[in-house]
Order: sequence, then C-alpha cells, then structure tokens
Amino acid sequence: MKKPVLIFLPTTIDIMKKILFGFCLSICCLVSGYAQIPTSSCAQTLRLARSTYELGRLHELPLLLDGCLKNGFTTQEKVDALKLLTQAYIYLNDPKKADESMLLLLQTDNYFEINEAIDPAEFVALYKTYRTTPIYRVGLKAGAVTAQPNVSTSDIANEGVGKYDNRFSFLAGISVEIPFTKKITLNPELYFQQKAFKNTNTLPVTDGDFALIANQTLTYISLPLAVQYHLLDHKLNPYALGGVSVDYLVNGSLNAERKRIGFSPIESKTFSITNDREKFNLSLILGAGIKYRLGGGYGVIEVRYNYGLLNANNKKDTYNNDELVFNYQAIDGIFKINSLSLTLGYVHNIFKPKKITLK
Repeated sequence: MKKPVLIFLPTTIDIMKKILFGFCLSICCLVSGYAQIPTSSCAQTLRLARSTYELGRLHELPLLLDGCLKNGFTTQEKVDALKLLTQAYIYLNDPKKADESMLLLLQTDNYFEINEAIDPAEFVALYKTYRTTPIYRVGLKAGAVTAQPNVSTSDIANEGVGKYDNRFSFLAGISVEIPFTKKITLNPELYFQQKAFKNTNTLPVTDGDFALIANQTLTYISLPLAVQYHLLDHKLNPYALGGVSVDYLVNGSLNAERKRIGFSPIESKTFSITNDREKFNLSLILGAGIKYRLGGGYGVIEVRYNYGLLNANNKKDTYNNDELVFNYQAIDGIFKINSLSLTLGYVHNIFKPKKITLK
C-alpha cells in the first residue's frame, strides 16, 4: 500500500507576508535608486555641459541644464552651470537671457566673485552692471560699560571729601549697518543700557570717620547714530566711527550706606532717583572696531567713548529727598556722564542683487 503524499498549501498569512516583504523591498530599491540618480546624473550633466560649451554648441546648453537647474544641482554646481549659461547667452547675443541668468547666479551665491584674469571680458563687464554688495546688515551687540560723572558744580552736605568713581554695567541691543560706499557706512542702533558709578564722602571727626558710599545706576534706552569709516582692506576690516547718541532715562536708583568706625551703620537702603534726573541725555560718540568675516556676515568687536553734552541732573532737584540729605548726607553735584564701552556682536549681510545703470 502506497504511503500518502502530504501537500502543504501556503496559508493566507504566509502569502500576505511574502507580498508585503516584496513590496517593501521594491520601495527600498526604488528610493535608493532615486536618491542616487539626481546627484550622479546632474554631476555628469555639468561635465557634459562644459564639454558642449568648449565645443561651441552653445544653443544646446539651455535645454541640457534646465532639469538640473530646477532640481538636482548642489549650490556650487548650480553656480558653475549658471556661469556657463550666462556666457553662452552672451555669445548667442541674447542679452535678456544673459541678464536673467546672471541675476539668478547672484541670487544663488551672494558672495560670487569674478576673476578678471581668466573670466571672459564680456562676462566681467556684465557682472559689473549688477549690485553685488549687501544693501544692509542687521545684528545684535552686547557688552560692558563703565561710566564716570564729569562734575561741573558741587553741592555739599558737610565738610567731608567727596569723589566719584566709575563702576561697570552692561548694554545690549540691535545694530543696523547701511553701506553708502566702500568706505562709508551709516550705523543706527537701539540699545538698552545702564550707566553706573559710585559717590563716596568721607568726613573726619575726632572719634572716627563718617563714610558714605552711594552707588547710582541709571538705565537708558539709547538711540546712537554713527558713521563708520573703513580704514583699510584687511581680513579684520578695521574702522573708525563718530556720531551722536540720544538717551532716554527709564529708571534711576541709588543705594546709600553710611558708616562710622565703632558705631552701628545706618541701614543700607535703595532710593528711586528717576524723578531727580533729567529724562534726556545727549552725547558725542568716538570709537573704533574690527569686523571679521563669519558665515553670512561679520563678527564685530568695538570700543566706544561717549562724551556727555547735557547735565544728568538739575540744581532745583538737589535737595528733593530729605532722607538722603539728612540721614545719609548724600548730595550730588551737577554733572554730565561720560562712558566707555566694549561690545561684541554679529551683523548678518542682507543682499538684493539687481541691475544697475552705470554712469
């Protein structure tokens, strides 16, 4: 008697697994192939375009490069292709297409530069009819400020010796640069800054000195407007600047402490002096800095000196605060504020290439 033959039929689940596996494998192969094709084929297209250009078959270049220009070239490949295309249109005597291609080239690479030693004269001439410099720069700056009052008249509460010393504070804000020429740049800014200093008064007495320490902090919103002058062509791009700054006082505070050796000090206390200071300040600006190329803009290091032109306080407000005058004997003279600042920042180039009319 013959043994029965067992036949194993695939179940529905087995069939579905095989179909799904095959589908996933096909998709992976397709995606892998698709990912490789544009890069390799467009690189080959660029090589073919160069050969075509050298053979003088210029009319073939637009159609040859069109697909990869829309999608496929790397940024550098696109720049090289547009340079070839622009030169082709120049020699085909099609100025409109040459202009369009040059503009697209400059929009693709804002920092594209010609090489007058090897580039065709016609291409160089066309390039020079375009604005290729940034229309403005915008960025952030922050740094340290040290301030020193410039006293014009003094008021005293006792026979002691008083003096002002500088203290350090900070500034931060927005900086805009608008190039007018290669040498001259307009530089408006908006800053939040503090100017801080210390007023001390020492009164000698027979059984110990009285000492006052009054730390003042004035907080301003500042609108500096300066002009930068580019000094020389160098990788650090050094410049000098001058201008004016208008400051608006938003807050003023004074922390006073009065001590006497061997006795309990008068409690340290902070007073608001916002209403005892002038709201507006005006100062002259002198400074210098360097700008070093960093990414799509410049890193900036800058030193500025602000010379105060207006009094920071008024004679009629000198004795307004009775507690400061009688308990702490803290009285300010009439002064202007000078300050020195060191800032670090970054400004980003904003380009807008366009055709210009040469005079």
